[in-house]
Amino acid sequence: MRALPLVMALSTAVAAAATAQLAAPQQPTQRLLVLPFQAASVDSAGSIALADAVRDRITSLAKAKVSVVAKAKLCEALKASGFPCDGLLDDQQARQLARFLQVNAYITGMYAKTGTTLTATVRLIDISSSGMAASFVATNGNPGTATALAEAIAQRLNTVIRASEPIQACNDDRKKGQFAKAKSDAQKALQADPTSVGAYLCLATVFEAQRMLDSVLFYSKQALKGDSLNSAAWENIARVYQQRGDTVAMLQAFTAQARGEPRNVGKWLGIAQVWRQMKQPDSAVTVIEEALKVSPGDPQLLDLELTICNEASKFACSSRVFLTKFQHDTTLAADTGFLKPAIGAAQQAKDTVALDVFTAAAVLHFPNNASFKRTRAAAYEMRGKLDSALVMLLAALKIDPKDVGTSLQIAQIMVDRAVLDTAGAGKDTAALNRRRAAFAQKVDSAKPYLAPGLNSSDSTQRLAASVIMLTAGSKLAQAGAYNQAYPWLDTLLTIIAPKNAADTAGPRQQIRVNASFWYGLSSVLTLNGPYQDMTKAKGPERCPKARAVFDRLTRTKNALILGTRVHPPTAKQMLGFVDQYEKAKPQVQKAYKCAPSIS
Repeated sequence: MRALPLVMALSTAVAAAATAQLAAPQQPTQRLLVLPFQAASVDSAGSIALADAVRDRITSLAKAKVSVVAKAKLCEALKASGFPCDGLLDDQQARQLARFLQVNAYITGMYAKTGTTLTATVRLIDISSSGMAASFVATNGNPGTATALAEAIAQRLNTVIRASEPIQACNDDRKKGQFAKAKSDAQKALQADPTSVGAYLCLATVFEAQRMLDSVLFYSKQALKGDSLNSAAWENIARVYQQRGDTVAMLQAFTAQARGEPRNVGKWLGIAQVWRQMKQPDSAVTVIEEALKVSPGDPQLLDLELTICNEASKFACSSRVFLTKFQHDTTLAADTGFLKPAIGAAQQAKDTVALDVFTAAAVLHFPNNASFKRTRAAAYEMRGKLDSALVMLLAALKIDPKDVGTSLQIAQIMVDRAVLDTAGAGKDTAALNRRRAAFAQKVDSAKPYLAPGLNSSDSTQRLAASVIMLTAGSKLAQAGAYNQAYPWLDTLLTIIAPKNAADTAGPRQQIRVNASFWYGLSSVLTLNGPYQDMTKAKGPERCPKARAVFDRLTRTKNALILGTRVHPPTAKQMLGFVDQYEKAKPQVQKAYKCAPSIS
């Protein structure tokens, strides 16, 4: 809002109006401003025509009661401030204009045309105890033209204006302590207008002076029947509940009051702060969200909402607010003080949209920050973009080569994204083997990135590396690539071998059990090659090869026994094959005459 130029321009208008009043004292003391109604762009012309017609008709109907600000004066003030003559003002701008033009009340509202139906939601707002206040809906009029609708609006407004004179008397009498007379004046107003907001509000103030809170509450609620958003009525209601100690009802009343001034950010902030102090973050956030619908991107509202969400550890809420702030302030994209907590909140909330936005900005503005590249990789992973995640992690590792965690993440992704492509292979064994080999090569590419984890002094990182090795080995075995699975699983069982007889529980044992099953399966199904090689060996090679085969059989048998629980039928079948091989041990020993004997 262009408040300062509006103030300066209106000062001239006010001075001119004051001069006119002195020159024409016979004019009514109450001044009324009619503003164009808010409307969609397609209905703006109709809105302006309606306001002009209402202004003209009220001037004619109530010229003895009120002085209506002429359109020329209104245009002069608006143009001086850079507004168009027929500009549609929001609620704050309308209130500001009304105050600087020193009117006692002003008319505003909403206008819409749906087909042949014309609808106006009208508000007459009292800003200086004029007694003129009301809200109502008018439709069409007869015969359904803007002029006819204006007539219906003007007639209702004229009723309210006629009732304002005894209301002013009521207020004067109440100030003098003449309560009985004030009540009588209010009754006169109600006879002229049974839903008179001003009359009920005056009665409420009379009973307030007499400390009769029940009556204050009753008459304030009665006033709402004539204007559901009336600020004074809701203020009275809120204060009564405050005195009764009913904070929730008080806040509900203040919230209803704020809806009549939706752009009054200070009021919304105050309500939210009280909810916050009451440890009711959901209610506080609800209030702020309502305010943001009218004032989107307001920094004060967003800052308070973020504070409340953070205090309550409501990460989804925090992430949403961070994203809203980011969208309304482009400088935050290069602010690490903003990006780091924003990324943290998005990660906690698993908010893929926000995380993608924040990490994209982070790596763009801070290309040499390994941490931001890792979080960008995490964002890609959450969206299933493993190739992009891998690119980011490799870049992060290049910046920080000693980061074991990043190295293990790379290995994990390499293993996870490796998939055996069997499409179109059919029964072509050679083609399927080639595809298995390519698949195994993808899995094997993770080995260099596992080494730092396997050699780490951190047991958690060693365990993580072992899990990745198990995933790789079991994945290869399930794909039928037993020759490639065997070395993965053989190495893994060596790494996680029990440290002592009591080392038979915990996560290492779980890895051991699963690795033993897949090792046993892979070993049995790839043993024929080494066994045949042993039978064909000659000379001094025979015994070492025989010992290697039967040592492997022993390890395989023990592994299958330990891993039986993974899939008992398969383990039992593989143990049968082991028995077949072991039956040949005596014959090999006898034929090879190895010394010492083959164990």
